[in-house]
Amino acid sequence: MLTRRQLAAGAATLLAAPRIASAQAPWPNRPLTLVNAFAAGGGSDFVTRIVAQRLAVRLGQPVTVENRGGAGGNIGFAAGARAAADGYTITNTTQNITVNPYMYREMPFDPVRDFQHVTIMTEVGSVLVVNSRVPARTLPELIEYAKTNPRGLTAGNGGIGGQAMLTIELLASMAGIRIEQATYRGEGPVMNDLLAGQVQLTVQGFGGLDIEGHLRSGALRAIAVTSDRRSPLLPDVPTIAETLPGFRIVGWYGLSVPAATPRPIVQRLHDETRAVLAEPEVAQRLTSRGLVLGNHTPEQFTQVVRDDLERYRQIIAGAGIQPQ
Repeated sequence: MLTRRQLAAGAATLLAAPRIASAQAPWPNRPLTLVNAFAAGGGSDFVTRIVAQRLAVRLGQPVTVENRGGAGGNIGFAAGARAAADGYTITNTTQNITVNPYMYREMPFDPVRDFQHVTIMTEVGSVLVVNSRVPARTLPELIEYAKTNPRGLTAGNGGIGGQAMLTIELLASMAGIRIEQATYRGEGPVMNDLLAGQVQLTVQGFGGLDIEGHLRSGALRAIAVTSDRRSPLLPDVPTIAETLPGFRIVGWYGLSVPAATPRPIVQRLHDETRAVLAEPEVAQRLTSRGLVLGNHTPEQFTQVVRDDLERYRQIIAGAGIQPQ
């Protein structure tokens, strides 16, 4: 006859069996969420949705993009860092995770400790554009205009700590000029106000809003690009570094998961993302916007994060930006 202890042990084994089977089920076996920490319509959203669509095909499960904008990306990044470490919540991390520690007094996540960084999808430079009513056609002319009209330039940016904000702050610091900044929630509202003349300039990342039509129509004018090389999309537009040597700001869009995510899941996600980016149609859609395809292992991506933390610390300190 079975003892009471043996019966209890058997019942516990039966109760645990579904949980064990579930834990051993292959990943993924249900839909995934890809958190985009910025509003719809910008560069981050553009890249995220292209990759998510193809990842869903390769993984055999839906991949839903969830936009959670605000606080320079901190709201979405924190949600991704706090998610269950089971591979079902992925976050599109950007260079903001290496900028925000110096922009905010309190951070809801640690960019190294709280994530495993899977791979960089694309690297992205930006272009400085002005409303056509601004008389400057070159960066030297824009700097001179700012010096003679110290309160005449207001720049729009899509969020605190974003590439636009940092570029404008660094430009103003290196050029010795004053540019007021207006912060919006996303790039779409910035572009609306730029076209309406409510702000005079912005920095638009390649891969974001399609501004080519506005450039062709003459509503906007491209002044300079932020990378250290001219963009093949705008070969006649000089780099900022041609006027201000040493200037360089290049961002990235990457995929990251919570720190405790099992390594086999991280590796599978890395491999499938690399395969997605190798698809000719995906590569063409991304590079046609001036984006540079990434090719980073998790270890290489983690090192980029560490390096950018130090790089932006120096830039922000040099520009005299104070955390909020």
